[in-house]
Amino acid sequence: MTPHVLLIDGYNLIRRIYEARPHEDAGQQLQEIVTSATQSMQRALRRHQPSHACCVFESHDTTWRHLLYKEYKADRKPTPAPLLDGLVQFEGAFLEIGVPTVSVESYEADDVIATLARGITDRRGSVVILSTDRMYLQLLRDGVTVFDHFKDRFLTTEHVREKFGVRPDQLIDYWAMSGAATNYIKGVPKVGPKTAGQLLDRYGNLDAILGAEPSDKHVARVQQHRRDAEVSRQLVMLKTDVEVGVNLKSLRYMPVGSDD
Repeated sequence: MTPHVLLIDGYNLIRRIYEARPHEDAGQQLQEIVTSATQSMQRALRRHQPSHACCVFESHDTTWRHLLYKEYKADRKPTPAPLLDGLVQFEGAFLEIGVPTVSVESYEADDVIATLARGITDRRGSVVILSTDRMYLQLLRDGVTVFDHFKDRFLTTEHVREKFGVRPDQLIDYWAMSGAATNYIKGVPKVGPKTAGQLLDRYGNLDAILGAEPSDKHVARVQQHRRDAEVSRQLVMLKTDVEVGVNLKSLRYMPVGSDD
């Protein structure tokens, strides 16, 4: 059987649920969020009918991106303490409905999910990534889809073209130049989304821009700030070679009550 795998960005899911609720008694609130997140995951399982599934968390320690770029996510709001403190409860509740959790020290969920997606598609399987994080859009290709659970829609190549004006395979270079504000990645000074899109439409990719004749001020600016562009590209590019330590068999989804 060809594997059809649901990969869930754990903190993306539970934080969206947390932010939508009133902040009341911490203990009661945590249990309500655990319940709501579990129900959301059950809806996702019914919606996508996976053969395999896992929920990926991150340990919120210092990652390789923080070491490369000290301002990475510097002013981003930290994950709320109730969610961090309640990780064991979330993991237990998800496992009860047949979904194991995975995390890798010093790596973000994005890199772990990207690595799993690559391994699965290398085996000719298909992947649905459940997240609203736009960084996953760079992974869109045959066999890999991204699903916004809260808007109940797939984020397609057409969505990328409409929102960013580029193809999914150009997103890394697009953010390398225009920056990724949510992660405090600055990109190239004075090169915004529109200019980045126009340059990629003309040259195709960042390497071609860096190697072109400086025919206009925008090309010249990218070349002048080559280091900014290259570091930003490294930061936004999801790793696909993380040692995850799980195999596909361990992620097989068996609905509660199944005897198989």
